[in-house]
Amino acid sequence: MIRWLSYGLMAASLAAAVLLSGGVVASQWKWSALGISLAAALAIFGIPQSERSRGGSRGLALLALLLGWMLFQLLPLPTGLIEGLSPARWSAVAAARAASGDAHRWTALSVAPNLTFERLLFVVPAMAAFVTAREMSWWWRDRVWIAVAPVIGIAWLESILGLMQFYFNRTNQVQGGLASGTYVNHNHFAGLMEIGFPVAVMWMIARLRNRTPDRTMMSAVGTAVLFAISTCLLMAVVVSLSRMAFIATLIAAGIISLVWLGSWVAGNPNSHRLLRWSLWIVPVVAPILILVFLSPRELFQRFADISATEDVTVEGRTEIWRETMQAASTYKWTGCGLGAYERGLYQFKNLAPLNRIDFAHNDYLQILTELGIPGTLLAAAFVIWFVSRMLSVILWRGSSNSWELAVGVLGATAALGVHSLADFNFYIPANAMAFAWLCGAAERSGAKLR
Repeated sequence: MIRWLSYGLMAASLAAAVLLSGGVVASQWKWSALGISLAAALAIFGIPQSERSRGGSRGLALLALLLGWMLFQLLPLPTGLIEGLSPARWSAVAAARAASGDAHRWTALSVAPNLTFERLLFVVPAMAAFVTAREMSWWWRDRVWIAVAPVIGIAWLESILGLMQFYFNRTNQVQGGLASGTYVNHNHFAGLMEIGFPVAVMWMIARLRNRTPDRTMMSAVGTAVLFAISTCLLMAVVVSLSRMAFIATLIAAGIISLVWLGSWVAGNPNSHRLLRWSLWIVPVVAPILILVFLSPRELFQRFADISATEDVTVEGRTEIWRETMQAASTYKWTGCGLGAYERGLYQFKNLAPLNRIDFAHNDYLQILTELGIPGTLLAAAFVIWFVSRMLSVILWRGSSNSWELAVGVLGATAALGVHSLADFNFYIPANAMAFAWLCGAAERSGAKLR
């Protein structure tokens, strides 16, 4: 009962976050955050120690250190320590306190502690989702797809809404005509789709690779349903008209095709050599076929005018990145504070001086600016650890029931990683939670084999 309650709370929290504009409104997101926190508490403290997952201590330690660094940015510190650690932060504080004469009051490294605290309310639930998903994957380690089914199901329902939007927009000749689902921005809607697509495809392949001799009608129906879900997710990426999401999804499709075919060739050494060599063109041909036959004219038009977008031009993004690099260099050792990017950018901001720029449109540059080199290295170490876990399953555990999940999540990681070069999907709470959920389930299901 406790397991299913935790599972249901996680699913309801993700569904609410997706439904409410991706969770970007703090007053709405807090309910999802509460649900995730309760689910994590039940998963960790409501289950006997003997039935909880084991291992993975390095990754959890890195996650704890990363959270600790974020909290450290909030701690009031002596002025002398602030001056030594972050001269830019001390210079701003000293100038502000010169008139009051209260120059020795302790202060935090974050240039906007209130914004850092607010962003923690988004980050901590994503970490909790990762930990909870690890436990869920351990509970159903023989049926690991149960642990990720809500993510795929919610993404599928959102994709149907997006496809309907695109149809009615095209029918009514609405300007732009793109689909965004319940999200504010079509790029972030596409972000959820590109996370779910490779995992749904590999779930379908897992059913096709089912080694049980009896193949029932229900199994065939399940495979057909997963094919339909995968198609909906792919088409939703297309009709979102997000160029970067489309490229990222093609890359993910190429990666999962390459890994799956490599596994097939390794498992069939006696197959005809010509057949084995010809199969290697599939990872190249499949994305090309998607590009040629599934792309609507609106997407081709957006690629044709690559410099124009409805929000920020390519030149505008380039200027933001240049200014962000200046801010990152200024706060390189401590960062300006989690969630305090906008405040940290103030002194370098020349582009659109009357407009807010609260995201760098590049997650890597924004993380470097907010967390500095130490925090960025901790985040990179966690990513490397996680990817190594996936690769260990893919390379050495081809016969396990978690192999397809590892391949799918690796594809989702590649897609989101590529998309984050020109957007900020990691800063969209619903997408961050969905991705953390998939990663937690895949990491635990792979770790149990060690």
